[in-house]
Amino acid sequence: MDQVATYFDMGGYGLFIWPCFAVSVFVLLVLYLSSRRRLIILEKELATLERRRQKRSGRNISSSTEESLS
Repeated sequence: MDQVATYFDMGGYGLFIWPCFAVSVFVLLVLYLSSRRRLIILEKELATLERRRQKRSGRNISSSTEESLS
């Protein structure tokens, strides 16, 4: 048990190190979650744009096919 207390004390600097470690972990977690959320939003937006493009290109293909048949 004494070894655990010595480890967390870190030579008297534990009161400075552990809060800094906690803040760093928190910031990294927030960055990960916000990046992940933004990625999901952008992927949905990209899928919507691709569907619109496919609809437009589908119309263009059918209209050009009709013109070539005439």
